[in-house]
Amino acid sequence: MTSLAPRFTFVISTKTKIVACWLTFGFLSLASPHASPHAYGYQRIDSDDAATQNILATIYGLTITRDQVERDLKRTLGDRQLSAIDKRKAMELTTQKLIDQHVALDFLSKKGLAANPSEVDFQIEKLKSELQTIDLSFTEFLKETYQTSDDLRFQTKWQISWQRYLKNKLTDEFLESYFERSRRRFNGTEIKAAHLLIKLPANNSQAQEERINQQLLEVRQQVISKTVSWQEAVKAYSEAPTRLSGGSLGWITREGPMSPSFTNAAFQLSESEISLPVKTKFGFHLIRCESIRDSAFGWKDVRTELEKNAARDLLQAIVKQHKTQKAN
Repeated sequence: MTSLAPRFTFVISTKTKIVACWLTFGFLSLASPHASPHAYGYQRIDSDDAATQNILATIYGLTITRDQVERDLKRTLGDRQLSAIDKRKAMELTTQKLIDQHVALDFLSKKGLAANPSEVDFQIEKLKSELQTIDLSFTEFLKETYQTSDDLRFQTKWQISWQRYLKNKLTDEFLESYFERSRRRFNGTEIKAAHLLIKLPANNSQAQEERINQQLLEVRQQVISKTVSWQEAVKAYSEAPTRLSGGSLGWITREGPMSPSFTNAAFQLSESEISLPVKTKFGFHLIRCESIRDSAFGWKDVRTELEKNAARDLLQAIVKQHKTQKAN
């Protein structure tokens, strides 16, 4: 029998299936591993008690268990094997993903947009009917997709509720406005960038990072005040191979070839503007925008990407709002 796990998606609608696939397999990237647990109104559980070892977090009186997180991770990764470090990080991110979903469902419930039990029952019965057409029992389906009946009910409620919210929110007007606010993020704009790099020593300390950061802030101020030119500063301080060519990196896009942290900072700059220090795996950089080459793409040309990113940003905004409310 062919495994359904890689192609599983909830039976809601054709359009919903497309977005649901992204929501099911893409939410790992939404969570912040540096989030403060108590600020979100939930509690991480750290105990040697055998009775509570399986509980990773609680939120709104509900528990998120190790078994639940491992099943969710199995649905995402399938048979892919991770190192111990990567597995621990993936467990943390998956736990945070489930917490974020609970937070968003609480928000949607207050807005009257959360799915009710009858809607969840309807979709599950619809799923069971489809399973009969491929001669697969509901029990077999749950086993194939690494979930319990409760897992399925929660994720079905999440999918229905979140898609309802997105359907109301992601209008043409919203997407066009979202595109205009972040045009460079989506329209294929290219940046001609230059950088000044100071490398981090092996096994560097926090104090060393702070010193390098401060050094670059001082160099940046010298260039801005025209005490030295950009080219002079790069030649004097940069440890990159480009130091003799003004730090020039040529044209870069949102997709590469630079790291996301470098690219994100570069695309915030206007022509001739210099960034604050940016950390990458190579060290700390000052980035200068030499020139901007705009694209002719409009928002309709990148609608799918806009919808994906807008959904991500909307979820983050809901979680951030919840954090702020709990802190006050």
